[in-house]
Amino acid sequence: MTTAVPPDHAAIAYDATAPFYDALSKGDDYTVFGDILEGLIKRADPPGRRLLDAGCGTGRSTAAFAARGFETTGTDISPAMIAIARQKHPGIGFHVHDVRLPFTAAGSHDVVLCMSDIANYLADSGHLASALAGFGQVTRPGGVLVYDANTAYGYALMTSPHVYEDDGLYVTMRGRFLPEEGDPERFRMVMNAFRQDGERPDRWTRDRIVHLQRHHSLAEFTEYLDAAGFDLAGAHGLERDGTLADHVDEDAHTKGLYVAVRRAGG
Repeated sequence: MTTAVPPDHAAIAYDATAPFYDALSKGDDYTVFGDILEGLIKRADPPGRRLLDAGCGTGRSTAAFAARGFETTGTDISPAMIAIARQKHPGIGFHVHDVRLPFTAAGSHDVVLCMSDIANYLADSGHLASALAGFGQVTRPGGVLVYDANTAYGYALMTSPHVYEDDGLYVTMRGRFLPEEGDPERFRMVMNAFRQDGERPDRWTRDRIVHLQRHHSLAEFTEYLDAAGFDLAGAHGLERDGTLADHVDEDAHTKGLYVAVRRAGG
């Protein structure tokens, strides 16, 4: 019997991660990766430039695409992340939304981005199917969905300890698969975050944060995309040098980057 996934697990994890999320991700090069994503979007030729950043976090990617001339909206399941996004990027609309639930504005976007492992946080197949159906609802015919997902190799790397250090922040991360829960593709990563007290440097706080994910196969993606009215237009593996391969190798690439196009009348 498969253990049920707590419905609010991602919101709990990211509300707890929000205070130091930007420190953890400050090394991410949004210019280089933005160029890659915009190139994939242009190649798929969406009908316009209205972009939904689903799982936007603190809004850095949403703001980056606004600067590229897209009309952007950001959503995230975490109220704490959205609060930071609104504070840092006041000119953009940000909303708390669970991608497993329907969107209210059907057919309102030309591009949907769903990056940073959001697909993996849909920690059972039913949740993945619901989210893709919602993206199908909110994407115009001819519109483009771009998302990423961890590979089997990426998860294998995460079973070893990882350590991140910054000024006043020390974070350890390590994960494992959970076959005892009845789903051998389910994965739990435990993050221990130690933060220095700004007023009392001799004091540190510790937060233990559990991130629950699932590895999804290309076959699952293809099946659920089709049911949601999308055609898979490309599947690209992320190479170690940051470039993209024209296929996803589950044993060599850390992530897959997927592009799907909404069918007319699908």
